[in-house]
Formats: sequence, C-alpha cells, structure tokens
Amino acid sequence: MSVGPTPPVGGPPPGPLATGQAVSAAATPLAQAPDPVAPLMQRAVEAARADGAIRQSGQGPLLADLSRALESPHMPATLKAAIRQLLAFGLNAGAPPDAAALRAAVARSGLFLEARLAQTPTAPPYDMKAALLALSQALTAAGATSPGRPARATAAPPTRGGAVAGQAAGAAILRADDPPEQQLAILRDETDQALARQTLHQLASLPDDSGQRWMFELPMMTPQGAAVAQFAIERDDPGPGGRPDAAPAWRARFALDIPPLGPVLVHVRLQGERSTAVLWVDRAESLAHLREQAPRLAQALSGDVVVHPGAPPSAPPPAPGALVDRSS
Repeated sequence: MSVGPTPPVGGPPPGPLATGQAVSAAATPLAQAPDPVAPLMQRAVEAARADGAIRQSGQGPLLADLSRALESPHMPATLKAAIRQLLAFGLNAGAPPDAAALRAAVARSGLFLEARLAQTPTAPPYDMKAALLALSQALTAAGATSPGRPARATAAPPTRGGAVAGQAAGAAILRADDPPEQQLAILRDETDQALARQTLHQLASLPDDSGQRWMFELPMMTPQGAAVAQFAIERDDPGPGGRPDAAPAWRARFALDIPPLGPVLVHVRLQGERSTAVLWVDRAESLAHLREQAPRLAQALSGDVVVHPGAPPSAPPPAPGALVDRSS
C-alpha cells in the first residue's frame, strides 16, 4: 500500500509513484472525464479501514511477549532472529528525538514499504512493516496457528488527524511454562493485530486535498520493557503572505508513556535549523523536572521549549504556520 510521498530522507528514487506527483495529461475530454477507478478505490480503503479497526490492537502486548519469547527454549532459532530484528527498531527512550531522529523514524516506520518495493524490487527496504511481515513468516514456518481470538483493544485505532497516544510498557502474557503451541498461537494473534494496526497507520497517512501527513508508531526501549510512541508529522504550510523562499517547515506530534515521566505529549515545529517544542505533562513531579530541564532541551533542539501541565486544550487545529494555541 502506497501512502504518497516519502519524507525528505532515505526515500525511493523520485518518480510519480514515490513522490505522489500526478502525471500530466493533455486537456482532452477523456482526461477531463471522471475517474471511474476513484470510487472503487475509496470503497476499498473504507473496507480496509473497517476491517483493520476490528482486528487491530496496540503493539505493546506483542513487544512484551516477544521479549519473553526470546527466553523460551521452545522457540526456533530462525524465529528468535526475526524477533531480534523487530525489537532492534526500538528508539532509545533516554535520548530526546531531534530533527534527524524524527526523519529517520519516518523512514523506517513501515509506511512506505510497498512504494519502495515498487521502485526498487530487487533491493527491498527493511523497516517496521517488513520486520513484522518477516516475523509473521517465521511464525508460519514454526507451525503457529491462530485460534481466532478477538483482538484485545489496547489502543484506539489510528485515524487521520486523530489524537496521538503513547502506550506504556506492559506485562507479558506469555509464560515460560505454556505449551509451545500456545506460545506460538499468542504470538501469531498479536503479530496479526500489529500488522492490522500498521495498515491503519498507512490508511491514515494517505494524501488528500489537505496535504500530506504521516502517522506511525515506533517502540521505545526502557528498563521496564518496550513502550510505544505514536507520531504524526505533516508539512506546515505558511499560508498566504508566507515567504516563498523560506525553508520548509514541519510539524510533529508525538506521545509517549515511559517511566519515570509518565504520559507526555509533545508538539514540535521544525524549520531549517530552528525548532519550537511544547510539552504537556501529566505528573506533577515530571512537570517540575521537565521545566527544570527546559533550557537544556532547548539547547539540544536549537530552539524554544515550553512545558505545560495536563493535556492540550480541546480546540480546533492551529492555523497554518502556527504550532499551538498559546492561550493555554
């Protein structure tokens, strides 16, 4: 599934498929006729979204059980190798992401797997979705079957323009004394649910008239296990009156829930070498800590950092060129 243009890092070679640019056609009646394929594509997207919303679940349970599975003597070596490859995509929770880290995160999120395969089929990329698919194949080779249990809805389905939410590291449900076939069945279900969620992120990232956005998740490795951070990144249009020669600006929202900070929501605006970050923090002790660290974070980001308690106000999205509603 292609989700439009890749971000300005590590993308496929330029071309209509990779960049989302329309192929111009002569101004003929045929070119002006309604596209008969568009309604069919829209219905297919809606059907895939409805199906994915039923089958999806957060990656947290899978990541916790994969870490437990590495300790199991029953897991084949090829399956353990696939598990390690997936867990290797985890971000370091102790390092604040900068512009380069965010660009790299988009590139390896799995959103662009199919588009890149179409461009370079002989050199397939390796990203989060590719790692999930490799894990699924390794589970099949190991004889994993699914009993068809309903998905445990541990996270709301991702939607275009919707809120982002982090997932705290959870406890594994896989037990060392479970029969091998039961361990494999649990991993099969959780992998299928994670792939359904990955598809929903791709659907939420499809381009439309409002512009290009990307929504995705990546694991964050903590001493307590793998948490999950959710990201939403979009081009920030300066709007009428903006300087045409200005450096491109990007807005990023991401949410995480890692100890000892707890739930944190971050809005970042990046333009050239300059950035602005606004954080909302749940816990009082974390609020005090982050406010104390704000000058240091600002220096690391080469920009400004503002820290607020609680959650952002419920308000319409900021106007183009603005980051947040500063009236809070």
